[in-house]
Amino acid sequence: MKFLLVLHVCSLLTKTCPNMMYPREIYDSHFDCAIAGYTQAKELMLKMPKNLVNESKVAIKFECKEFTAT
Repeated sequence: MKFLLVLHVCSLLTKTCPNMMYPREIYDSHFDCAIAGYTQAKELMLKMPKNLVNESKVAIKFECKEFTAT
């Protein structure tokens, strides 16, 4: 099995996740995908304007979608 990381940029204020990001890398294990999810979520959050994060109560969640590579 292979795993695709999907990042969801959410607002806890509006309780919506209007933006999804699909980094291009494919992972060989759920573990590798999950570690990348935490790392990339942190990097993305640090790039956002602090006032936007605070005002919109931004949170980034992620999932590792399993698929069969062909």
